[in-house]
Amino acid sequence: MTNGISLCMIVKNEEDWIAKAVSSVISIVSEVIIVDTGSTDRTLERVEAFSPKIIHSEWTNHFGDARNISLAEATHPWILVLDADECIAEGDLKNLEQAMAGPNDGYSLTQRNYVYKNQVHGWEPNTSDYEEGRPYPGFVDNPLIRFFRNDPKLRFHGAVHEIVDPTRLPPSLRFSSLPVVIHHFGKVRGEDCVVRKQHLYLKLGKKKLKEDPTNAKAYMDYGIQLQELKQHGEARKPFLKSFEMSGNPISLLHCAISEKNLGNHEAAGELLDRAAKCGLDTFELHLERGNVSLALGDHEQARKYYRTSLERNIGNPVATFNLGLTHRKMDQLDKAVSYYRRARHLDPAFAEPGLELAAVYTDAGSFQEAATILEDLLTHHTERRDVRLALVKANLQLKRADIALELLGDLYPGDAVAESLRGAAYLERGDNDKAREHLELAIRGNQAIVDARINVSHVYANAGEFGRAARHLHYGYEKTSNAALLPTLSIYEARGGLLDDALVHLDAVIASSQATTDHWIYRSLILERKEMWGELMEHFQVMADQLPELRDWISQKRSEPRVAAALTSYMAGSRPRAVPQEGTHQA
Repeated sequence: MTNGISLCMIVKNEEDWIAKAVSSVISIVSEVIIVDTGSTDRTLERVEAFSPKIIHSEWTNHFGDARNISLAEATHPWILVLDADECIAEGDLKNLEQAMAGPNDGYSLTQRNYVYKNQVHGWEPNTSDYEEGRPYPGFVDNPLIRFFRNDPKLRFHGAVHEIVDPTRLPPSLRFSSLPVVIHHFGKVRGEDCVVRKQHLYLKLGKKKLKEDPTNAKAYMDYGIQLQELKQHGEARKPFLKSFEMSGNPISLLHCAISEKNLGNHEAAGELLDRAAKCGLDTFELHLERGNVSLALGDHEQARKYYRTSLERNIGNPVATFNLGLTHRKMDQLDKAVSYYRRARHLDPAFAEPGLELAAVYTDAGSFQEAATILEDLLTHHTERRDVRLALVKANLQLKRADIALELLGDLYPGDAVAESLRGAAYLERGDNDKAREHLELAIRGNQAIVDARINVSHVYANAGEFGRAARHLHYGYEKTSNAALLPTLSIYEARGGLLDDALVHLDAVIASSQATTDHWIYRSLILERKEMWGELMEHFQVMADQLPELRDWISQKRSEPRVAAALTSYMAGSRPRAVPQEGTHQA
């Protein structure tokens, strides 16, 4: 057979994926060769119908060796290499068949790595019409030689990130590229699976460095693996080593990303400047320069870098969103909203623009608009705590306590923020006991949680515990400097016997024109309790002028024997000394 194809795969516990991989190309391959490195599930049963040649091989922590075992068993002139979590669309198969008649010895195909997160180096929005990738918002493309002649000289190298490397092959061999996409689902198989593989790749990456310590790419790959596991401090050294060996400025870019994630923004900026001086002029470089400038508070510079990044990748939602953040920092809300909306359009699964947009509407008091956005986000991100809790808060602002409690369900038990919101919902429903239970639980979990302190103050006030209510509400006022809390705080302090504090805050409320008749009355009662007769006389006069409806109350109060005697004495010049009276009873 002149143009037969051997499909070569290595597998271990791939029962959910392998049948799809093999069936996607079975129409053009002449044999299926599987090297199994220790499956304990139904992987091999799932491919029995394809009559595969199965080789059982002990796993040696070396992907390259396992791949080469499969290649050595191939009996046809051409070899196609796939992983069990990959497949090729039917429409691309004809390109493989036609390529066998050409002069080249091998071809690089495009490995399309689907991902959920768009904050990945090289990410592109998924606008293609491939059915295989339709559920996924974006991908990262990576060219790999996966289709080549069955020639002993063509073998894989490396314990991990193994490749057929043309630089290690005779120059007489010719390679080209084909418009064939290998759809790879490794990053969308579930968080646990992804993390397990990342740790395996890290271990093998270290082994690869021991095998070939002069390989700059191996250092780069090892740094990226550390970065993916958020081990940014450890990632810096291999990135710098890779740059030292190769002079490739992309290594500096990756090192800068790790420095940024460690909060070392000045160091990150210096590395990005070095990369730019080495000739790097990519979307990612300018995006990260914008990120660093934004973190350092240089909003105008950040705006320029983000604009430059978008010139190189006009459809990128991350740069678009970050540009919106910059405009919000510059108090240009209309522009911020415009960029947030565009970022959502570019990537509907990107949660952050929706969260920011909802926050803008919330700040403007447009709670229904915020809730509508968050409801849509939650359909895409049912597992995201921040989206759900933001929607709960929006519903509470709309006085929809039942919906808020339904959204919370039994999720996040003991979570201080969630318990605070539960408490607020029960408070809105008038269930003081449950409100108190959850708000106190929130405060035990986080003493500094302001919303819980404010809401529990109202619970205590409802129970007549005004001293406790005042202490919690005073904490909230100190932390937020929200003058809107003062009218309630001053009443709680007055009723809780905290007379000095109450007087200060009542004066502030009256001066700010937020006062009700209660505030004027409580001020007069405190002045009476503290025997501040001169101030009480002046207060009565101002009350009578500004609040005619209280004139009868003032007359009655002035006619009370104790008050009348004290005022008469004061007017006669006796001037009794003011003695603050302690106590926790109501004024």
